[in-house]
Amino acid sequence: MDQDDEIRNDRVSRIRERRRAEEAKKTEPVRMQSIKARDLEAESYLERTKRNRKFDTRWVSGILALLFGAAAACYAFLPMFRFDNIVITGMEKISKAEVIYFSGAKGKPVFTIDPGQVRTTLLTLYHDIYDAEVRIDFPAEMTISLTERVPVVEWDFGGDSFWIDKDGMVLNESRSRDDTIHVYADSFPGAASQEDRNLPSYFSKDVLRTIRTMGSYVPKDKPLYFTYKNGFGWDTDEGWRIFFGKSDTDMEEKLRMEESLTKYFHENELEPIFVSLEYKDAPYYRFVEN
Repeated sequence: MDQDDEIRNDRVSRIRERRRAEEAKKTEPVRMQSIKARDLEAESYLERTKRNRKFDTRWVSGILALLFGAAAACYAFLPMFRFDNIVITGMEKISKAEVIYFSGAKGKPVFTIDPGQVRTTLLTLYHDIYDAEVRIDFPAEMTISLTERVPVVEWDFGGDSFWIDKDGMVLNESRSRDDTIHVYADSFPGAASQEDRNLPSYFSKDVLRTIRTMGSYVPKDKPLYFTYKNGFGWDTDEGWRIFFGKSDTDMEEKLRMEESLTKYFHENELEPIFVSLEYKDAPYYRFVEN
């Protein structure tokens, strides 16, 4: 019996031993890692990631640089990206070839031309241009649309004419329209003397307003006059010439005075040849000498 018990116990021990070995294989021991080791491993991982990212970024930057370089080379050297045909619209009296020349765009690559600078250059060179629109379309098409200054006054100065636009700019060449105020003059507002022929480059807003005001009161089909001594005036329907001075101050009152004087002249059968209401408190008139 003792021998059988020993054999049985020995078999049980081997079975237990084998089970413990199998369990040990299934469950590996947990290795404890120090904080320092974990930090070193994290830094190593981050460094590898950084190197890989830097490597990728350099590649992307290099490819983009090549693409932009190729595009710039195309814009710089290919004929299709240079301005060859420049269209000018809006004005006939200015030479189109001259406008193209001063634009500085003929034969130049597209990326070298600034539309804003072209506009500024043309407005500076040509006072007759009121505005300029410069448009660039792909691949290399430029259109320059010019707006001409429109005269509101034509000033006939001893046989020579100049024009004034709505901003008071003096134009040496233009075309009068039906609504242009025509002034026959022996001088101009602001002249230093009656012999002064040095025209200003523009007239002030006050002067332009006065011209327009006077032009609105001129009898139909009668011209507006301006003299250095008497200012603005016109010929009346009754046959005499009347002047109101160099400004439009008190025009309503002066026009009422004209009506009163006209009635007075008719009642007294007087025929004046000249009337001045420049100073409303001291009207002056001259009669035909018999």
